[in-house]
Amino acid sequence: MQIAQSKYSRLLIPLTALAVALFMTLPRIGIMAYLRTNPGLRMSQITWGDLGSKFLYAFLVAWLFLWLNAANINIAVGFRTIRTSKFSHRLLINILLFLLVRWLFRLSGIPEVSALRPGRGATFLFNISLVLEVSFCILIAEIYRLFRKHQEQLLRNEMLLKINAEARFEVLKNQVNPHFLFNSLNTINAVIDKDVAAAKRFVNNMSQVYRHILNSSGRPVITLAEEMEFTTAYVSMLMERHADSISIEIMVPDEYNSLLLPPVSLQVLIENAVKHNVMSTGNPLKISVSAHEGCIVVSNKVSERKLKSPSTGTGLWNLDQRYRHLCSGTITISNNDGVFTVALPLLKAYGDKYVPV
Repeated sequence: MQIAQSKYSRLLIPLTALAVALFMTLPRIGIMAYLRTNPGLRMSQITWGDLGSKFLYAFLVAWLFLWLNAANINIAVGFRTIRTSKFSHRLLINILLFLLVRWLFRLSGIPEVSALRPGRGATFLFNISLVLEVSFCILIAEIYRLFRKHQEQLLRNEMLLKINAEARFEVLKNQVNPHFLFNSLNTINAVIDKDVAAAKRFVNNMSQVYRHILNSSGRPVITLAEEMEFTTAYVSMLMERHADSISIEIMVPDEYNSLLLPPVSLQVLIENAVKHNVMSTGNPLKISVSAHEGCIVVSNKVSERKLKSPSTGTGLWNLDQRYRHLCSGTITISNNDGVFTVALPLLKAYGDKYVPV
């Protein structure tokens, strides 16, 4: 049996059980006080010991049902597993446990709720009291579950925003570092006298790259169409700068355009390939971007640099973390037969969540 329960719920459950037991006992305290002022009634023989025992079993019942319904418990029964995270499983366990508790209390000889009407009347009142208490505990536990689920979703969203901010910062840092700006300005300087139109295109593409990075701020996902527009501008800059030393082929059908993925994902992968591989006119770096089985796949032939460029190692890790927080999924990385491949699952919105297609 596996139990997932935070330290806060371990404290909250007994305190809530104490409050429920007190709430269920208050009417009995009132009745007892009334009977003490009317000694002629037949229930005047109820003692504080009886009241204490009733409070104790009310607390134990409340704690048991609150714990069962609020915690995530996995119980192995033969080849099957009962999970209290599923409502249908909780309902079944609650019914069985209610019958068991009722039977145990009848065997224990704990005084009934009322002695005014012994026999069936007392049993009926005891059953009603138990049903009300159990129902109250289940309702509280369900509210607690909804609140906890909401808090976990808020935490996931905050973590995702943080990771996205880190990714945008990493991209911006790479784009504004002196090396990148030096190369970009050199490219502009090299073509501006020969081809003014090419220089303008380069500047426009550079502007579009920065604009996309800034505009995607605060968005956990963007459409593939938006990402491809940005990627096209970034690829155009690379092609202008490296000329025949790089070949980038993009083969993504338009039918995928409405699907979602984290912003600047493709730029991270293409930049990763450029950063870690040798490229020259005689041995151009070949990068392909394609769609396959609900994923965007970026692959390149491996030709590692002998003198490797400094790397923070955060690019792929950050991308993987974003997927973990978005959809509890991961990216797929492989390096087979000299080809390095990364597959990014495409997503679609499902309520306030994102799921792989």
